[in-house]
Amino acid sequence: MRKGFLISLCVLLSGAGLVKAQLPDTTVYPLSTINHRAGISFLQLHDPYLSSLLYSGAGMRMEITAHRFITTDRGVSSLLQIPKGEPGLSTLLRLSGVVATTKNPASTASVNYMGGNLTWGLNYHYRKIDNMVMLAGAAVDGEFGVKQNSRNINNPVNMDIALNLNAMLGVRYFLQTRKRVIQLNGVYEMPLVGLMFVPYPGLSYYELYTSGRIGEALFFSSLHNRQGNKLALSVDFPLRTITLHAGWRFQHLKYQGSGPVFVRDEHALMLGITYDIFRSSGRKSRFPSNYIRSMY
Repeated sequence: MRKGFLISLCVLLSGAGLVKAQLPDTTVYPLSTINHRAGISFLQLHDPYLSSLLYSGAGMRMEITAHRFITTDRGVSSLLQIPKGEPGLSTLLRLSGVVATTKNPASTASVNYMGGNLTWGLNYHYRKIDNMVMLAGAAVDGEFGVKQNSRNINNPVNMDIALNLNAMLGVRYFLQTRKRVIQLNGVYEMPLVGLMFVPYPGLSYYELYTSGRIGEALFFSSLHNRQGNKLALSVDFPLRTITLHAGWRFQHLKYQGSGPVFVRDEHALMLGITYDIFRSSGRKSRFPSNYIRSMY
């Protein structure tokens, strides 16, 4: 009797293990949606530290963005959107840069500009509207730029340095066609609070350093002395083996320290590609058992 019971128990355990082995892996692994884009930028600068005139020109803008849903060590976060209609929380990482040459109205002098931004943020996803996702969130944005005047003046170089907390709103609409799904995107950002470096015109960087007055060029920024708008409209168009990305980007920024007002306006037309990747590295990262690596 006992022998028969043990045999039956072994058969049941073996059958359960076999069924479990045949079940598909239902673990959810979040992908990172990567976008590479580059294009032409049309820039207008008004920097009273370098010149009282408005400078206009063109250059090149490049951007790399990565979006990814949040997970935890125990699996998918409860905020992660899985079924239709449920909310979600995702991260945004963006690195962007622009290089441009601008000239004054008489084309007698130029200002060369090179700047970049590093942005990290969180977005809340609302998916209870058919074929549409609405986003709302905030991002920490670090900015660094250098402007150089071609004329032989006392202060030929000025820097843009700022750290901001931006508010973000976005929408994604999925247009269903017979052969593919076209994704339309819109993103709006504006700075709320932060810290910025704005030197007073006529006071050189050398004088700021030697006199120990660098702190006088640091300002707390909010809506009262730093107003800006960033708007990006884009479309992702899937082809057979690649997803093309095309977009238009607009930025208006106006800020003021203890002196005159600084202004920067930009329009950019960009093309690129969008793709998804799975990232797994380190000791704690889970790697799907049915994935293979060429390094093994």
